[in-house]
Amino acid sequence: MTAMSTVATDFNKSGYGAMIQTPSLHPGLFSILMPWNFGTYIKDRMHKFSRTTHVFALARDQGSGTVLDSPNRISYQMKDADKDNLSKGIEKVLRIMAAAGAEEIGTHSNKGRSLKVKEVSYHEFEKFVNEESSMSFTDLSTPVCSAHQMGSCRMGNNPKESVVNQMGETWEVEGLYLADSSVFPTTLGVNPMVTIQAIAYCTAQHVLEVLKRKR
Repeated sequence: MTAMSTVATDFNKSGYGAMIQTPSLHPGLFSILMPWNFGTYIKDRMHKFSRTTHVFALARDQGSGTVLDSPNRISYQMKDADKDNLSKGIEKVLRIMAAAGAEEIGTHSNKGRSLKVKEVSYHEFEKFVNEESSMSFTDLSTPVCSAHQMGSCRMGNNPKESVVNQMGETWEVEGLYLADSSVFPTTLGVNPMVTIQAIAYCTAQHVLEVLKRKR
């Protein structure tokens, strides 16, 4: 990540919102995110790849998912609050790109719409931003991506509401420890690398103390 903005977050009030970030997106990933309109459309977009800025809104979601009868089947329902946070993030992304001097802005929605900023009026710009940021998330041919899955084996202080205790040891099996993002009590809303490192370190130190006592 080369840059990020908290302009669309609401962390001080609700604790949830959308973080705006700029990813390092290679051509292969860029090509599968674009909607398939027709061949010349894809060709034109790929020709512009080196001059394209990629920005996304990452929501700290309140929703949760369930693994069904096999690892290949999952169920996830996005909450209305999460949809609203993503919409606000997309709106800010479009406005940021226009303010930064982008000649053309757009989203990866199924219609593949874009707008040449310097060739439209203020009202046309506002209409485009409002329409693109309020589109439905259930009618897309392009994916709504998820990253850094967290909390599938959450940490807590009782076995009814958590999988591991505060030291990372599972309630069901003594001596079995987890030390990754699955033990997060909730999603973070930011990249979890440093938090994972801290949890892994603290869990490892506890394991060492347990082993010393068993000598």
